[in-house]
Parts: sequence; C-alpha cells; structure tokens
Amino acid sequence: ATDRIGDQGIVAFVSNNGWIDGNAGAGVRLSMAEDFTDLYVFNLRGNSRTAGEHAKREGGNVFDIRVGVSIAIGIKDESKQSFDLHYAELPDYSSKADKISAITSASIETLIWQTIEPNKEGDWLNQRSEEFETWPIIGDKKGSSTTFFNIFSRGLESARDSWLYSFSTKAIGENVAVLKSTYTQALETIHPEQNAEEFLKSEPWFINPVRSKWSSSLQAQLDRRVDINRNGYRTKSQYRPFCQQYVYFDEQLNHRRYQLPSMFPTPEHSNIGFIVMAPRDAAEFAVLATELIPDLSFFTYTGQFFTRFTWTPVDAEDGGLFGEGNVVKQGETSAYGQVGEVVDGYVRVDNITDEIKQIYRDALGGDVTGDGIFHFVYGKLHDPGYRTQYAADLKKMLPHIETPSSRAEFDKFAAAGKELMELHVDYESVEPWPLDIQVKGDESNRETWRVQKMKWARRKDPETGKNVNDVTKLIYNKQVTISGIPAEADEYMLGSRSAVAWLIDRYQVKKDKASGIVNDPNDWADEVGNPRYIVDLIGKVTRVAMETVRIVDGLEN
Repeated sequence: ATDRIGDQGIVAFVSNNGWIDGNAGAGVRLSMAEDFTDLYVFNLRGNSRTAGEHAKREGGNVFDIRVGVSIAIGIKDESKQSFDLHYAELPDYSSKADKISAITSASIETLIWQTIEPNKEGDWLNQRSEEFETWPIIGDKKGSSTTFFNIFSRGLESARDSWLYSFSTKAIGENVAVLKSTYTQALETIHPEQNAEEFLKSEPWFINPVRSKWSSSLQAQLDRRVDINRNGYRTKSQYRPFCQQYVYFDEQLNHRRYQLPSMFPTPEHSNIGFIVMAPRDAAEFAVLATELIPDLSFFTYTGQFFTRFTWTPVDAEDGGLFGEGNVVKQGETSAYGQVGEVVDGYVRVDNITDEIKQIYRDALGGDVTGDGIFHFVYGKLHDPGYRTQYAADLKKMLPHIETPSSRAEFDKFAAAGKELMELHVDYESVEPWPLDIQVKGDESNRETWRVQKMKWARRKDPETGKNVNDVTKLIYNKQVTISGIPAEADEYMLGSRSAVAWLIDRYQVKKDKASGIVNDPNDWADEVGNPRYIVDLIGKVTRVAMETVRIVDGLEN
C-alpha cells in the first residue's frame, strides 16, 4: 500500500492488534517506522486469548472475535525526515457497547494521543530495559552468554496427552497397549514400497482416533520401519500446577522429550528443578518447583525446566567423563544428592555452571554453594519488585539476574527460595489450611467425595452490582461445599490462574472428544487410598498459597 501512494499519502487499515506489542511483531513495527513518517494507532483491545484479570481488563470485542482489534492510520510524507508514533487505547474493562460508542465519536483531533519513542529492538508499548540483558541469564542454548544452568529443557511434549497421561495406572496401561498394538499392525501391514503418509491415507482404520493418534515423529518411525521397543516406563509427572498424573515416558511414543532424559533417565534417578513460563506476550510470568517430569504446557503456555543436576551415563570401560576405571571424581555435597555419585550406571552432574559459581564466590565469598545459587535464583524469580520492574523483559526473554551487591542480599533471597522450594515441592505434605467443609451425605461413603467439576460460589460485587466469583467458597459437588478459603490465597497466581483455581481447572472428569478416553481425577484418589484426597488437597494448596504470599511479601521489606 505504501508503494502505491508514492511520496505522499495516507494508508488506513483495521486489523488484529497482536502486532502492536507482540514479540513476533517486532519486524512489522520496525518496517512501519521505515514506511511512514507518522503513524496513529488506536487500540480497541478486546483480546480474549489471554486469561484471568488480564482478559477482564481487555474488555469486550467490537467484532465479537477472540483477537484484539486496532485501527492504524499511516501517513507518508517524504519531505519529513523523522518518524513519529502516536498511540491511543480504550480504557480497561470497557464493554463492546462502550467501545462502539467511543469509536463513533472519536476523531484524530479529539483522541488523547501518547507520543512514543520506539527503541532499537522495535518495542513500542512495553519497552525492555537496557540493563536486563547485560546480566547473566538462567539458560542460553546459543552458549553466547554467562548462564546459571548448563542445560535446560522444554517440558514433555507427548502430542497425545489423552493417551499417555492419566490419573489411573490401569487406564494408562490400557491406552499404551492400544497405541503399541495399532502401530505394530501398521508396521506389519505397510507395503515395502509405501511411505507412511501414503499408507495412512489409504488405510483409515489406522488413523481412527479411537485406535491411535499419529504425530510426525511416530509417522517417521513407521517410515523407517522401526519396531516399538519396551524401554518406556510409567512414572509420576507434574502435569499442571499442583496436579500430578501418571505419564508414560517413552522415546518412541512421546513426540519430543528434549533434554528430559538427561534429567530423569530412569525412575530411580531423582532430581529437582523449577519450570519457568517461557517468554510470551499475553501471559504473566510464573515459576514453580517440582521433583517430577513437567509437561510442555505446564502453565497452559510453554514452560522451560531448570534442574539442580543432570545424569550422565558412565562408560563401564573408561569410567565415563569423571574418572578412571570405577573411580568417579566427587563434587560438592548438596542437599539433593552428592555431585559425582553413581547410581545405576549414571553419574550425578552439577547443572550449576562453574562460571556462575566463580562469579558469585568472587563477589560474595568462597563458601557460596551450588545449592545456594539454585535457591537464590528461585527466590529472586518470586521477587515482586523484580517481576514488576522487568515485566516487559520477562515477556521477551528468559530471566536475567543481576549479581547481588552484598552477601546479605544473596542470603535473603537464597533463604526465601529454599523455603519456597520446600513448600512447593512438598505441597502434599503440608498441614491443610483449616477450611469449613460442609457435607450433606455420608462422609464414610466414597461417592460423597467424588468430584465431577468444581466451581466457585457466586456473590454480588457491592461496587458494580454484578455477580462475580466468590474465591472464598467452592461448590465441590452436590453434597460438599467448602468455605473459609482466605481471599488472600487468590493472590498467589501461577500464570493465568491462582493456585486454587488450577485445582478447579484440573480436578474434573474430562472426556477426550476424538478418542473417547475419559480421565477421572477420582481414580487418583483411589490410587492413593484416600477418598478425600481432592478435598484435602484443596486445604493443602490453600496453605501453600497463604505461605507463599507471606514469604513473597517479606521479600519487599
């Protein structure tokens, strides 16, 4: 369009608004500055692809679509040498009717425009800081920066969650058996000259969603005529915050395992780490520790996993990387296991880099340990001041952390990080918060505690008069109501949801539409032998939320 208007002219268009502030829109924004001399952007907002309070602030959508909407007017005048960006947006919480009314009466002259100076990276609204990127980063696959961790990984990408995750050991065994049987039959049936894509298109039985779910990796194995081996194993996973499920961890049936096999090579090899929300425009930063294999979409959005250790196979002939024969060099003692310890053919390797240890020891004292740095990072990632000041940076890149200026500062965040990590990893062991559990049925009957789909109770907002969620009271089922949840517990957010809201989202009976597979959280209660497991979990996660809020509030002092 700018080519057609020559040296002078105007281009106006209505589009989605993702390009205004999204990471992927940086190139578009930089091009706008080259193509126009003035650009007026009127952001109508209304993006419902966000969640929580963020989605509420976006308000209604003028077109009743999920993506936000914007109006842009670009002016091109070759006689002007500079580029000026003018920006206006509709207020928080505006309804569709409010927005249409505002647009009807709006004009270039009457709108209140904010003049923005873009930075060199093409940031407009939420500009990154200049110092953030200069600090050590928690992980860098390019190897060009000072990092805290040698290796990190995306969570497990199964590509067939309904088949490979389950609250029931029996169900997951049955599902895996069907997958393997279907693949084996396909392997036996495919013609030697056929490729997998042609074969599957010609044989609809094999792609029937109740028989299997294919992915590019599984299809590629069929192309290579690879047999299904028996190297996979069932283990516990951290599927979502405070929601454990069984997972079948397998090189062939999992679509992508990334670096996870070096962190959990077998069920006998323990580890601990934390999942960080990968940089994303429309999501608030989140982090949570676990000792289990995390899912790729841990916070709904992609997560990156940073562990205290990795495990490396020991070569029986040459002793592997750490010694001669059967002698393995020992490293520092950790609360989570001895560095250099050999367990069932694997050696425990410190995942905190030697470089960051040296930097911290030079700055703070030679007694700084890998555990201390590990806990310091976890504490710092919970710091409200850090999250607020560098919110824009955390949406664009993995966390960078400034080396603390004093030992007192390091010790403060390391102590908080250690306390938070123990709380978050061992959440099933904490003392439940005293809740008011009202039961109509027989408490000794298992059916009384079965959950179908929990929901918040509703209350009238005294300011707006509208019905809103009452985050102090849960409708568990027709027989059970849970009240007495402190409102402060709702302050502990993990991405788009509070900790307790994650329980509402995950602990419900779900049926996969394609395969018909049902995943029932009541099966987990049966597995652990406690019909009240989910009710008890609500009390425990409430305790975790309250304690987390207390610890995090202390970091601001």
